[in-house]
This record gives sequence, C-alpha cells and structure tokens, in this order.
Amino acid sequence: MLSELAISPRIKRISNALERKRTLDLEDMDLTSSQAFVLGYVIKHREEPVTSGDICRHFDLSHPTVTGILQRLECKGFLTYAEDSTDRRKKQICATEKALAVQQNARARCQETETLVSGSMTEEELRTLVSLLDRVIANIGQVDGLDPCQKPKEEGK
Repeated sequence: MLSELAISPRIKRISNALERKRTLDLEDMDLTSSQAFVLGYVIKHREEPVTSGDICRHFDLSHPTVTGILQRLECKGFLTYAEDSTDRRKKQICATEKALAVQQNARARCQETETLVSGSMTEEELRTLVSLLDRVIANIGQVDGLDPCQKPKEEGK
C-alpha cells in the first residue's frame, strides 16, 4: 500500500496534467508538448550543431522516442537535416522559418503554464521545490544509470 507521503503518484499526476495542458495550448500550432520542447531546444541551440543524441541526453529520452518526435516535426515542416561537417554519419538538426515563426507564441504559452504551476509560491519556495525535484531526478538517475541513447546490453554479451 502506498504511503500518504508517496512522491511518485503525485509526480505522475502533475506530469499528466501538464502534458494535457501544454498539448491543448499548442494544438492550434500543430505541436504537442514534447515536440514543442524539442523544437525549443533546437532553436535555442541553432548557432551550434544539434544532433538527435544531444536531444536524447538533454531530455533523458530514448533514441527511438527522439527519432519519432523529430520525424513528426520534419513532416510538419518545423525541421530539416544537414550533413554534419565533422562526421558524415551524423545529421545536424535545423529549425525552419516555420519553426522560428511559431517560437515566440509557443514560448509565451509555456511561460503562462509555468506561471499557473507556480501559483502563489514565493521565490524561496520555488527554489526549494526545484532543489528537491533535482534531488529526486538525481536519485532516479543513480538507480538506472543508463544513457538514454544507449541500447541496454543484452544478457550474456
């Protein structure tokens, strides 16, 4: 039986609610919450080469998940690919003009959600919450210890 102080169910409820809210907020731009986060990362880092591995590590997502998000963004006209000048096996991810055009609106909507989430919390309470959530993330990272872009090793190999 779960304790009344169980953290995981609360985090899951928060995650689900935020995902629904952001997806509804971004629907008219033809973006999901996950797509908007990835697109924001690509735009923020557009002055440097961005690869799917960078996105994988930054968001702690598996390579197949990132590949799916990137494919959908490309199909919607938000991203293109260019050959990496240092490694021909890698593809650099580039934001399109369409992506840059929706960036400001998407960012504003995400900021509105952040304001809603923080509600009446003081800055000190927010800093404490962020610190505690970072500890939870670190605790979980210590448990799995896997790079999300790496395939798990098969038994016996």
